Amino acid sequence: MKMKFLFFVVILGLLPTRAISVEGMWLPLLIERNMEEMRRMGFMLSAQDLYSADTVSLKDGIVRFGRGCTGFFISAEGLLITNHHCGIGQIQRHSTVENDFLTKGFWAGDRGEELPNPGLTVTLLVRMEDVTERVVNQIPALATEKERTEIIRRISSEIARGATEGGKYEAQVLPLFHGNKFMLYIHQVFRDVRLVGAPPKSIGKFGGDIDNWEWPRHAGDFALFRVYADANNQPADFSPDNRPYRPAHFFPVSNRPIQEYDFTLVYGIPGRTTQFLTSHGVDFIMNHRNPVAINLRSQILDIFHEDMARSEQVRIQYTTKRARVANIWKRWQGENRGLKRLSAIEHKQRLEKEFDAWAQKPGNEEYANLMEEFAKAYRNAIPFRKATNIYNEAGRAIEIVRFAMGFEELVSKSRERDVAPQMIQAILNRLKGQAREFFRDYNPATDRRVAKVMLQNYLQLAEGPLMPPVLSEIKQRHRGDIERFVSRLFDRSILTSETKTLEFLNNFTPSRIRLLERDPAWQLAAGLLQFNNQTLRVAESRYEQQLDSLYRVFVAGLKEKFPDRNFYPDANGTLRITYGRIEGYFPNDGMKYLYYTTSDGILQKALETHIPDYAISDRLKSLLEQRNFAPYDRNGQLLVNFIASNHTTGGNSGSPVLDAHGNFIGINFDRTWESTMSDILYDVNQCRNISVSSQYILWVIHKYAGKQHLIDEMVIIN
Repeated sequence: MKMKFLFFVVILGLLPTRAISVEGMWLPLLIERNMEEMRRMGFMLSAQDLYSADTVSLKDGIVRFGRGCTGFFISAEGLLITNHHCGIGQIQRHSTVENDFLTKGFWAGDRGEELPNPGLTVTLLVRMEDVTERVVNQIPALATEKERTEIIRRISSEIARGATEGGKYEAQVLPLFHGNKFMLYIHQVFRDVRLVGAPPKSIGKFGGDIDNWEWPRHAGDFALFRVYADANNQPADFSPDNRPYRPAHFFPVSNRPIQEYDFTLVYGIPGRTTQFLTSHGVDFIMNHRNPVAINLRSQILDIFHEDMARSEQVRIQYTTKRARVANIWKRWQGENRGLKRLSAIEHKQRLEKEFDAWAQKPGNEEYANLMEEFAKAYRNAIPFRKATNIYNEAGRAIEIVRFAMGFEELVSKSRERDVAPQMIQAILNRLKGQAREFFRDYNPATDRRVAKVMLQNYLQLAEGPLMPPVLSEIKQRHRGDIERFVSRLFDRSILTSETKTLEFLNNFTPSRIRLLERDPAWQLAAGLLQFNNQTLRVAESRYEQQLDSLYRVFVAGLKEKFPDRNFYPDANGTLRITYGRIEGYFPNDGMKYLYYTTSDGILQKALETHIPDYAISDRLKSLLEQRNFAPYDRNGQLLVNFIASNHTTGGNSGSPVLDAHGNFIGINFDRTWESTMSDILYDVNQCRNISVSSQYILWVIHKYAGKQHLIDEMVIIN
């Protein structure tokens, strides 16, 4: 018991800083606080080298790729690298059965062959600014939570609008530390991003779902894009006249061998973490949310697997969809396993008991009874959280339901009097584009199977008053025969057919809205949407507001109780720095994982098994067997992947892994399965991020793809 408690103290950072040297997702603006520790670990640059609003710094080479990944520049001519799995949507969209870039890979021979990607953006941080005082000073001391929320929203919007410089930039103010700090972020958004190169999935996705979240790994998980700008090097819509963007900073590519315990720094855009979550929240995740979601996604993945195995067309259509479903499905399993191993609920409860005892002391009255209030708020909120989980994982898992929900604005505007025809036309144009996008990767037969299974689960899982009325009606009208209802929906709905959907939209008049209102797919979608908006979201919003208030006070109390602790804010989709070392770990008793893998492991998996995810091309097999790795080898070996103790999460995919001098030594693409609980609790002994070695990337581009011109535009550090 004593050892468990000590471990918990380490996790929360209550021991001296040296004990937690690899935990944390740090704000670049405030990284000076960490520089002493980073230098002790071997870092050779300054805080200004990492982040500066006035001069060129490393942050000028990093972008948000699309909506949920990181990317970074590796040449002066806008060449950008991210993960293969981050760019797989674009690779898929350019693929056909006859010309399958997913399977064969794609490499542009010159700039003219680079492929545009409408809708894809990369977002570059211009600067960030602490605006806490500008926000907090305008909140009256006696403001209610509702008033506080409205004041913050208004002031944040005013600050952001003032920072856009007339539309040149995008800006937003985001809360940190659960509303105890506020930061302004100003961005440039580039809209002309072209696909340059992607290895075949037998390299980029080697190991597939079997190896996902696992170590050892052997994936060449990278893809190359190029960002284009106008003649003034400013963001612009796609045009043949655009020129490669000239970034203020790009990362030199290291061709130097890595060693265990080398310093590493990951500079990227992590998504969300919840390190301050109380035991009540952890209990909900472990015992309610994750088990239900894992079970539902298992059933969907079984259907996808069967249908993709039967049809090449479906395989291409559902490659990205299956990967998205499987990714979080496997992560949740690892998360539960890790939280259970760490006795996370009990650990949190110990901290809460200690905090509660501190709060009872004179001078700490504002924190007294906080844990009791947390327990009450969670008791009220959890039934609605459960219902929302079922709604998202069962109801919205049905593709036709999600598609139909997109027609909600058309229905509501068509019911209004005197609505401007231009507004209706704009909605129709949007829906036409969404329809073409949707049906390109849609197989009604697969979705029909998913709908049957998910609706059956929904009826079994929903409890009492939190059963959507539309499902109760279906149950009564069809006497519980979900198969009959699903057959009727898919046979009669116009929304399961691209031809019928586009015919409806092309010939639309407001009077024809009744045709949609009678459509069974719309009726199901509208019923679920109404239930979510009018019941679940209203209740959850009320309870989440209470919890937000409690967490704001709790975090403020933690900072007051532990004044020497260098706290880091939870990740919130903004640029962060995390640092650590290249090192292996012990996943189980008597077992140690090395810090690297080599090309030998690719051949072992490919030749000694008959698993499709380990299949490789004859060309790759031949090149690896020839062992022509120079000049990218280390003593005759080609390093493929490595692990380090950097604290990462979703969104860090595609982040540069840098050495002590700021050179690119790898690209982050995953965490180990033992690490997936790190969004809640970080374990310095087990948590490792997985990266593709820069040397393997260079070898694939040079020796496998034969694209010397891409190598020539990089700065290689030997």
